[in-house]
Amino acid sequence: MAALSVGTIAFAAPAADAGKREAVPFELRGGHIFVNAYVNGQGPYRFGFDTGASGVGRADVTLTHALSLPVVDSAANSDGVRVSRADVVKVHRLRVGSLERRSVRLLSRDYHQKGRSAATRFMGIIGRDFFENRLLTIDYRTRQITFSRGHLNPDAPGVVRYSPGFAIPLCFAKACFPAKVDTGSSRGLVLPESVATKVASGAPVRLGTVSRTNSSAALYRVQFDMPMRVSGVALDGGQALFVKPSTDTINIGSDFLKHYVLTIDQRRHLLRISRPTVGG
Repeated sequence: MAALSVGTIAFAAPAADAGKREAVPFELRGGHIFVNAYVNGQGPYRFGFDTGASGVGRADVTLTHALSLPVVDSAANSDGVRVSRADVVKVHRLRVGSLERRSVRLLSRDYHQKGRSAATRFMGIIGRDFFENRLLTIDYRTRQITFSRGHLNPDAPGVVRYSPGFAIPLCFAKACFPAKVDTGSSRGLVLPESVATKVASGAPVRLGTVSRTNSSAALYRVQFDMPMRVSGVALDGGQALFVKPSTDTINIGSDFLKHYVLTIDQRRHLLRISRPTVGG
């Protein structure tokens, strides 16, 4: 297969089943999922795949300028602490595999590509509305995203109903909290400081400073040794992170999800995190 230009990923063609089920390969790098996407018939371009991103997606300003995407509006853009405004551009066609969305609007912002290595550059983000009418399965073990027309069974083990932002119950020994499933986060389990200090079995360890969309924060790690359950996964203990300044949101990111299979059914508002099938 011929090498692709910078900003793309060299993949074999995705496997399709009569247009009903399609497996699209992805790259997992630095805790982020990347896929090949086509914009207005051009590409492929390297896009992040982010269940934590609202709307259909995002376009980096580099792509906006390269394709002369028209600015049609502006919108607020928040990182949970600070809010800024960004341009909204119109895209006639956005495609991943054979799944295509037409006449969509994408938030366009500067993801600071000049400061990134070639291995981490990307031209945009696929958000959750892109696959809103498909059953989505992300298998971290096989590095495949599957789109299909199937459904989750609400009575099946591990299947839970989610609230906005793919928020599902995350339960410790004495309490449950809403936690957002966010494949766009490279972190694992990120708790509010108030929750992290309650479940911690020892003193927090400062790891450094991290950048947010519009701000920065100090990052800490804690150990916990009490049981925890989320969807179809039960653990006897583990690690969690929190930041200062803290938000009141719990995030389940790719460093946690990378051991499992994530399935989202937006038509029925159902979600499952499950262990990979042995031998599958």
